[in-house]
Amino acid sequence: MEGLLLPPPPLRQLAPLQLVPPFQPPLGSHGPAPPLGLYCRQGRSQGLQSWRREPRGAGGGLAVLGLHGWASGLGAPAATSPLLSCPQCLPDFCLCLAPLLINFPAPSGWDLGAKLSRVPGPMQCRNLWGRAGALLTLLCMGLLSLWYHSSLSPQGMQETPGLSPPSPRPPELQLHDVFIAVKTTRAFHHSRLELLLDTWVSRTREQTFIFTDSPDKGLQERLGSHLVVTNCSAEHSHPALSCKMAAEFDAFLASGLKWFCHVDDDNYVNPPALLKRTRDVYVGRPSLNRPIHASEPQPHNRTRLVQFWFATGGAGFCINRKLALKMAPWASGPRFVDTSALIRLPDDCTVGYIVGCKLGGHLQPSPLFHSHLETLQLLGAAQLPEQVTLSYGVFEGKLNVIKLQGPFSPEEDPSRFRSLHCLLYPETPWCPQLVAR
Repeated sequence: MEGLLLPPPPLRQLAPLQLVPPFQPPLGSHGPAPPLGLYCRQGRSQGLQSWRREPRGAGGGLAVLGLHGWASGLGAPAATSPLLSCPQCLPDFCLCLAPLLINFPAPSGWDLGAKLSRVPGPMQCRNLWGRAGALLTLLCMGLLSLWYHSSLSPQGMQETPGLSPPSPRPPELQLHDVFIAVKTTRAFHHSRLELLLDTWVSRTREQTFIFTDSPDKGLQERLGSHLVVTNCSAEHSHPALSCKMAAEFDAFLASGLKWFCHVDDDNYVNPPALLKRTRDVYVGRPSLNRPIHASEPQPHNRTRLVQFWFATGGAGFCINRKLALKMAPWASGPRFVDTSALIRLPDDCTVGYIVGCKLGGHLQPSPLFHSHLETLQLLGAAQLPEQVTLSYGVFEGKLNVIKLQGPFSPEEDPSRFRSLHCLLYPETPWCPQLVAR
């Protein structure tokens, strides 16, 4: 099959149509077909020729294909209806396919007179014409496709479009992209906030904002603008808690940062683990093993029962900016307090309600967020560096803290936060030197 198709000469060197004598196999033989040759002419003035050979004992012939004329099969006249018209966009030349000779046994009843003429053949060639016509049509369409694609670029088919470079991976979240809000009250400024400022807040000072209900001169000097005094009540009620959450939410939207993370003043935040985990839209730890139910007021004094998942604020949760902006119609300004009053649930439940019932979103639960409502002693020391938040407190009448040996005694460090901080950051100046080694 080598040399089956020869490329046409350039347009300016096109030669007149060459009529090639048909292949002359021995009569009665069934040898292979002759090679295909590709011939071209310029202009449309010269009519195409149709050749036919009728050897005794074998069927055969010559097929001529003109892109500006017709496609004629074996034994078909050139004056028959056109099978393929040349589009006007092609250059002014014709591609001619010749010679094509296919040997088949001659069925009985055929006129087997052997002659070569330019007169259209009799009825016995129709079977061969159909087979060869289909082959020629496929070859013609292939040539048209090659010519069309080569004309799309100045370099023709030699130009191979390069693969598009792979899309870059999204940049990893950095600490300066996160807004960390800590909710507290004046009663815990000394007992809880001092501990946080000495431990994890010292590593995230620029990203952490303390939201409280009363001014504090000592904290103001230490935190500056990162201490936010709200006009909210100091009570531990639904309206008071929702008021502080609304202040946190608005401050985050105004900051322009990418992620909003809320924690309580009894949480320890592990920044490296936090950056690895905040890839979901709404992530946190549910305090229930089922969705919570709420009654949503409807027009005409009717209510609708809704259910949704929420992340408990006692363990902390995070929301990305894209979702926070969608929450704004129900959460920004005074609307968060109004939404909370509508369903008669506290602030963390209200966040879950807006995400689940108003926006159709879902909480992505994470076991790496922890509150004092779970048994913290079950966490092993090797697991602690992987946790996003930890907590301490009294649960079911017992002190509920993580189980960690040293470097401080339980009397020196009842929350175990200082010992945890030295485990994560042994280079801290106030950590015992034994841990630093």
